[in-house]
Amino acid sequence: MARAVTTRLREFSMRSCAANEHRARIIKHRAANEPGPSELQGSNEESRTMFSASNRRTGVTVPLAVVVLAGTFAACACVTLPALALENVLWYDRAGEEWTEALPLGNGRLGAMVFGGTGRERLQLNEESLWAGEPVEVYPKDFARNLEEVRRLVLDGKVAEARELGLKTLTESPTSFRSYEPLADLWIDVEHDDDGAYRRELDLRSGVARVRYRVGNVRYSREVLISAVDDVLAVRLSVDTPGRLHARVRLTRAKDMTVAAVGRDRLHMDGQIIDIAAPKAHDDNPGGSGPPGPHMKFAARLVARAEDGDVSSEGDSLVIDGATEVVLLFTAATDYNLDKMNFDRSIDPGRTADGILERAARKTWDRLLRDHIAEHRRSFDRVSIDLGFSENDALPTDQRIAAVRRGGADPGLAALYFQYGRYLLMSSSRRPGRLPANLQGIWNDQMWAPWEADYHLNINLQMNYWPADTCNLAETLDPLVDWFTRLTERGRTTARRLYESDGWVAYLATNPFGRSTPSASTKPSQFDNAVLDPLAGA
Repeated sequence: MARAVTTRLREFSMRSCAANEHRARIIKHRAANEPGPSELQGSNEESRTMFSASNRRTGVTVPLAVVVLAGTFAACACVTLPALALENVLWYDRAGEEWTEALPLGNGRLGAMVFGGTGRERLQLNEESLWAGEPVEVYPKDFARNLEEVRRLVLDGKVAEARELGLKTLTESPTSFRSYEPLADLWIDVEHDDDGAYRRELDLRSGVARVRYRVGNVRYSREVLISAVDDVLAVRLSVDTPGRLHARVRLTRAKDMTVAAVGRDRLHMDGQIIDIAAPKAHDDNPGGSGPPGPHMKFAARLVARAEDGDVSSEGDSLVIDGATEVVLLFTAATDYNLDKMNFDRSIDPGRTADGILERAARKTWDRLLRDHIAEHRRSFDRVSIDLGFSENDALPTDQRIAAVRRGGADPGLAALYFQYGRYLLMSSSRRPGRLPANLQGIWNDQMWAPWEADYHLNINLQMNYWPADTCNLAETLDPLVDWFTRLTERGRTTARRLYESDGWVAYLATNPFGRSTPSASTKPSQFDNAVLDPLAGA
């Protein structure tokens, strides 16, 4: 095996001169857009051969692939390149229009989708625990006895009769629960459009989204990150011509909140989810998603800091005028209590958010950025993969995907896809987050998300975490283990009440409120997909 690998690497090295020269051209082309020295600190560590990665939790060496980085091609009599991880950047030459075209950021608790607009930037925001509804369990009477009769009918070949009995005796409303909701939209209006040199990118290795474009002779830059260290979203707006930055900053949400400017440089959003009757599409039975009423409370805080120029408030907006650089800091909180798996009125989300923001505001942008990148790379840099180069490496990511769909080969795109999967898991499941990644990770722009963006215990939750250990991100399991441990405690009550049994049980779908009884959107689905699909343990 070793001899075969050595031979293969030698052959590959001989063919890599042209590819390395091509890559050098790409690096030169991108040099103006590369991060500063603090961001590149430690990048030379990637100039090494990576045949495996060490698993942090077990210490076991996990084979990944036979992959060799560009810096190892020393035998090639051409340029040897530093590993600037070009494969780890998604980039585009236009702004995102649809939500699915925006670029995701996250720290496990807060999430953002960055659209990259020029005249108007939209950051769609999420907080992991912002759920409609409240804890709801159902315990159909004589469940164990009726289930036994359903089993007997099935074994006797009377499947239709078994299902009819199951629908009558093993289902009960509320059959399901309510949805994960979006937190807010952050809008940055600058009232101009670019006239060229537009670039939007997501650097997976640093966890930073960037937008750059030109208007006349002025270059505009925007950098966005969500720090796990400081638990804030941070945005830096800057221009290369002093005093040419003018913008209006707003926070909006579809319902259940108020927004007010506080002082000259802050926005406060405060709200409480007021649930009404669920849409018919989600219930085939009255109250099928749980009772309406006032439920979870939430708050969001934003502060603007200008290096020069002026920041003032106007209505429910902040106005930036004549600045060269502005930093926006944002955070949010709810009154969700993981230990109780419920909202907790002793928690003041506004006070929580104020405290987070005050601590983060003591840092400069450079310090926030440096601390964020160092923490992010501690996890991301455990795995490097290089599957080779192609002429498509220099294309925007959407054009590379289109070329592959037409039948082209792009091994670098496959490597990028692999690292993007690791990035998404890191961003949706880690500290300071307390909840596991849901059906949409942490990102959702709909008041009623598809499948509620819940936790499907039959396979989907497991699929989210397949890469955790094998891709050297063991710490992403911590929120899952913490939450699931609490779910099993709820499940012990369910096992006793439904089966008169020890151990624990849960079913198809659940949520942060820890529903452990059969749950699905309709009564037929509650029987077919939940009652018949338990997950249990001793």
